[in-house]
This record gives sequence, C-alpha cells and structure tokens, in this order.
Amino acid sequence: MFGFGKKDEEGRQVRVEHRGKHTRLSRTGGAAVRAEARAGPLGATVNSSKGLRLSARLARGARFGLQNGRTQFIGRWRNGPFALNASKSGISASVKTGAGTLNLLKPRYSSFKVAGVQVRGQHAVVAQLAVMGMQVGFALVMTALRLVTWATWLLWLALRFLWDLLRGMVQGFGEIDT
Repeated sequence: MFGFGKKDEEGRQVRVEHRGKHTRLSRTGGAAVRAEARAGPLGATVNSSKGLRLSARLARGARFGLQNGRTQFIGRWRNGPFALNASKSGISASVKTGAGTLNLLKPRYSSFKVAGVQVRGQHAVVAQLAVMGMQVGFALVMTALRLVTWATWLLWLALRFLWDLLRGMVQGFGEIDT
C-alpha cells in the first residue's frame, strides 16, 4: 500500500507513499487530492496542494503550462543511462549509474548511494567519478587482456602453420630420396 517492498527497475526500494487514482499520501509531500481532465493535447489539473495547472503538449517529452498564474516549461528526454531535462531555469544533463546519478551540468544535484547511505552534492560527484574511473580502468584492463589473448592465439596459429609446412616439406624430401 505505501510502497514497502515495491522495487524499481534496478531493484531499489521506491518512495514510501500511497498513490491512488485521485489521492496521494507521502512522507515529504503530505496528503493531496487531484482531478484531471484532457482534451487532445490540452490538459487541466486541480490539485489540493499545488492549485490549478493548465498544460499543453508541445512535443514528445515537452509541455508548456500555467500553474497559479506562473508559466512553466518542462522537457524530459531519456535514452538509456543519459537524460536531458529542460525547464525555464535551464538545462540539466545527467548520467545514471548503478550507484546513483551524475549531473553533468549541475553537479550539486548529483547523488551517490552505497550500503544504503545516500550522499548528494559535491561529495556525490567525487564518489561517482571515482566509481566511473574504476569502471573505465577495469574495462581497459579487460580490453588489454582480450587483445593479448587474441594476439597470442594469432601468433600460435601462424607458428603452428609454419611448423606443419616445414614438417611436410621435410617429410616430402625424405620420400623423394627413397
């Protein structure tokens, strides 16, 4: 009911909250009741905690709206681990990793989580870069090992071919003499 035991696509605990069709109860946001209406690309939402919002879909992942007399633009695009978010206050680009999110343009919004402890801000950036550095280092070592294995196999194949060729020639010369 409150999200206990509910996991996201990476197996992590989701937020502790209750979401109903017209209600939401969360630890941080409190209780809210909402109603929505749509007419094509236009939408209207009345929310007890946020007020009235009128919005229009501009393109896939982007919308423009009016909420309590203020304009808002929100664009969210994601492809694999990369995400791009646009709003009136600016653009944010981030990379999702197994340990959190590294925000490339606004580092103070980065997060890092290990052993159930979450770190945010500049400390998270340092931890994320350290983990990424280790991952890149590991990938380089594995690539080098694969290249060495491939080169060794190729050298063995060439030497074995030359050995068989020489052995065949020696056996051929022995048959000519008899």
